Amino acid sequence: MPRFVILSKSLADGVREPADHPDLESLRTEVEASGGRVVDQYVLLGEYDVCSVVDVPEVEIAHLLTTVGHSERLLLPAIDFALFKRLLGQAAETVGPHRWQVSLPARAARRALRGHAYTKPVRRWCQPLTVVGRDNLDAVRGPAVFIANHSSHLDAQVLHYAVPNRFRKRLAMAAAADRFFVKGRKGITKKAAWNSLAYNMFPIKRSGGRAALEHGEWLLERGWSVVIFPEGGRSTGGKFARFRVGPALLAIERQVPVVPVYLDGLAAIRPKGSKAMQAGPVTVRIGTPMSFAPDSDPADATHSLYKALTQLRDEVHVPIRVVEPRPAVLAPT
Repeated sequence: MPRFVILSKSLADGVREPADHPDLESLRTEVEASGGRVVDQYVLLGEYDVCSVVDVPEVEIAHLLTTVGHSERLLLPAIDFALFKRLLGQAAETVGPHRWQVSLPARAARRALRGHAYTKPVRRWCQPLTVVGRDNLDAVRGPAVFIANHSSHLDAQVLHYAVPNRFRKRLAMAAAADRFFVKGRKGITKKAAWNSLAYNMFPIKRSGGRAALEHGEWLLERGWSVVIFPEGGRSTGGKFARFRVGPALLAIERQVPVVPVYLDGLAAIRPKGSKAMQAGPVTVRIGTPMSFAPDSDPADATHSLYKALTQLRDEVHVPIRVVEPRPAVLAPT
C-alpha cells in the first residue's frame, strides 16, 4: 500500500495549540475508513501543525486531500530510501498481455501446471475450505466477469479453485502490471511470461483508464471469463477500498454478467506485509450474478456491485445467536 506524508494546517477558530489540532483524531478516522492506517503522527512547530505518516490505497487518497472545515492539507508521497535507490537502477517498463496464453499449447501446459500453481497451495493453506453458493452459477452459460475482495496473494488461487470446472478451464486473472509484468526488474522470480502461462494472468494498469480494459474485452469476446479485484489492491482491516469502474464497464459494454465473490479468512493466512504463512479456515461465498442494461450508468452499476459484495460479507459474518435454554417449569404437586 502506498505511503504518504500529510501536513495539516488549522483553519478552525479556537485552536491555539498544535496539540489541539483536530487532525490528530479526525485524519486517523478518515484513513482507517478508507482501508488504510496511520503509521505515526507528529506535532509541528512551524507553518503546519500536524504531520501524519499514513499508508492508504491510491484510489482513496484524493478524499483525504480536500480542505475540510477545520484543516488545510498538503500531501507528499513517500518511499523507503533503500527501495528508491534500488528502483532507480531498474526498468519500469511493463510487458504483455500475451495473447498466446489462450492458445491450445498454452492451455495444455496450464492444465499440467494446475496442481503446482493452484491446487497445491489452496489445499495446503486453506484448512478447511468452505464454498457456498456455487449453484448460483448454474444459469450462467457464457463468459462472466468475476469480482472479489482482495486481501491476500492467495485470493486468485482460491477463487479459481472454488468455481466450477467449466469456468476454471477458461478463466483469466487480471493482475497489476506494475507488480507482475515488469520487464527486467531484479528480485522477481516469477516473470511475466510465467504468470501468463501458469496462472493465465494478464496485466492491467491500476490507473490505466479505459485502455486498461482492452485485453479483458478481447478475452470476453472469445468466450473467456475474467477475474478482476475492483479495489485495485489488497485492502486491510476488513473494509473494502473504493471500487474501480472497470468491471461495470466490461459488463455493460460486452453484456456479460458480473458474479460477486466474497473471500473470508485469507488475510489471516498471510497478513499483508508478512512472508510467514499459517494454515487456517477459509470461506468462499459466491453471490447471484448481476446483469446491467446497455444504457446503465457505470458509476451506478459500480455502486450496486459494491453493495452486493458488502451483503455477501455480512452474510459470512452473521453472528451466531445463542439461545439459552429455558428452565423447566414444574407443575405444583
